Amino acid sequence: MKKKSSSVKRKNLKNLIFSPQIRNKRIKKIYERFEYLINQKKFKGYLVAVSGGADSLALAYLSKCYQIKNKNKNFHYVHVDHKLRDKSSNEAQTLKKILKKFKVECKIITWKKKKNTKKTQSHSRDYRFKVFESFCKTKKINSLLLGHHFDDFQENFFIRLLRGSGLKGLVSFYNYRNLQRNNINIVRPLLDFSREDLLYVTKKTFNFHIDDPSNRSLEYLRSRVRFMINNLKKNGLDEKKFKLTFENLVSSNNSIEFFVQKNIKENSYISPSKNNNRALLTSKFFGSTGEIILRSFTKILQDISGRYFPARGKGVSRIINQIKQKSLTKTTIGGCVIEKIENSVVISKENTK
Repeated sequence: MKKKSSSVKRKNLKNLIFSPQIRNKRIKKIYERFEYLINQKKFKGYLVAVSGGADSLALAYLSKCYQIKNKNKNFHYVHVDHKLRDKSSNEAQTLKKILKKFKVECKIITWKKKKNTKKTQSHSRDYRFKVFESFCKTKKINSLLLGHHFDDFQENFFIRLLRGSGLKGLVSFYNYRNLQRNNINIVRPLLDFSREDLLYVTKKTFNFHIDDPSNRSLEYLRSRVRFMINNLKKNGLDEKKFKLTFENLVSSNNSIEFFVQKNIKENSYISPSKNNNRALLTSKFFGSTGEIILRSFTKILQDISGRYFPARGKGVSRIINQIKQKSLTKTTIGGCVIEKIENSVVISKENTK
């Protein structure tokens, strides 16, 4: 009898922890914002990316609350083990066991590195997105939930500033709340909340998260930027003023984007085929200002290639200059083949098989 009571007590505890009627006011506020953003669109199913960090575990918790409240079984939790650290596989198994205690089934996918392939943070990121896209297609779901938060957003701004990015690069993370690539919705519903907020959620629920030491290593630019931002906060960096400045930049960027779309619509022809794997650009396409040409060209390259990340601006600028100087015949960039044919430029998807 005692064993049965203990079992019922544990079951009730789990239901309470994941109840949408959250008693903790701070967590309830975060959940309500999360729920509101998820409900903005109708999704066929959800892949929840779980790295094991505090932010992704908070995302897993909020997703489970939403799943229970809406009686939606089409939620999938996935962790990618990149094997960048010796302990990563053990950490992945620990993560899986802890989530299972809370009835969250997490699938672990291990990166089986090919010979002569480097394992860097950048390569890992690219591989991770390929895994997620493949998983979504296999399960016939159309949304990927990521745990990026306000600190990521702020760090991203300063990283691009240090790299000399233009206006679009500086405000790029603004549009990352809900993107669509290869028919998959990439949703970041936690951008309004800080790393501290999500750590609070994770501590109050799982009381566990994986601490990746690379997040503190000054070997990586993001870690150095994080250290710099912390120092700026000590010296008066104001979050409200930062957001106001950023919104002003976004407004300017939107004005430029209007003319980018106008240039694409009036001076290019994109194949109406299902995969949009071919585009023709007229000579007028290259008659606008430099920034508008660069963005228009980059956007078409990304659409044709189907890649999540756009081609590097430096390489794109070089090709545009070659086209203007009439020195280009044929080249490749960003998964595309660019070919000059008489007065037009033809862009097609590169065959990598």
